[in-house]
Amino acid sequence: MVEILTEKCIGCGQCVKECFPKCLSIVDGKACANDMCIDCGHCYAVCPTNAINLPEQSEEGVIEFNNSKPTIDSELMLNFIKSRRSIRNYKDKKIPTQTMEHILQAGRFTPTGGNIQDVHYIFIQDNLETFKKMVWDGLNTILTDPERVNSIQERYRIILQNLWEAYSNGTGEDRLFFNSPALLIVNSNSALNGGLASSNIELMANSEGLGVLYSGFIQMALSINPAACEYLNITPDQIKSCMLIGYPNVSYRRTVPRKPTNIQWM
Repeated sequence: MVEILTEKCIGCGQCVKECFPKCLSIVDGKACANDMCIDCGHCYAVCPTNAINLPEQSEEGVIEFNNSKPTIDSELMLNFIKSRRSIRNYKDKKIPTQTMEHILQAGRFTPTGGNIQDVHYIFIQDNLETFKKMVWDGLNTILTDPERVNSIQERYRIILQNLWEAYSNGTGEDRLFFNSPALLIVNSNSALNGGLASSNIELMANSEGLGVLYSGFIQMALSINPAACEYLNITPDQIKSCMLIGYPNVSYRRTVPRKPTNIQWM
């Protein structure tokens, strides 16, 4: 519930104009709130005298704008997005906790539907080697279940079978984790909320010199393994992305071609 600091409020009405649920109004020259608030923070952001308080939210990381919000050159932003690659070759180098905490701020400040802020993260690094066995067990469950394995597209089924054979034969070749030092599991009740957070986290990781691989195979294996979900204290439907993350052991020289933008102008 939003709180109005009446000693600071000047009754300008900017918060009222910005409040789409219409939970704010001006009474006796001061803003006041009803119980319709969803804590979106628009009133907090627009108030010229900082007279709004959101007691259920943390102000850690809040920044003040000097006349206008921070911007980034649009071509620089587009080139940064174009230059991202799915990384399948990582250095044997751990990710500092402080770096990962900074990266996850990009997820924290990503919008969520209804401002529900239901995204949470599981970062596995120190116990990754132990956790890998749970992932492999999940893949084995898929491959030994005719109904499940036959539901997978042929090319992906062949890849999975080759991955399992290399692992089970003890060759040491790991084409599932690619020597990544860490795995980030993004969880939410909403596919949109989890996907948006994952995308921003990946870009933030890239800005820190790290690379990411979205692994559908790992996500598939975890979703089918009750022991893994119990270990993580989540349900299979909460998993929205599994992101291998680490320092790339490869350098790319250019962006890659893409199909033309598919857009319908109306």
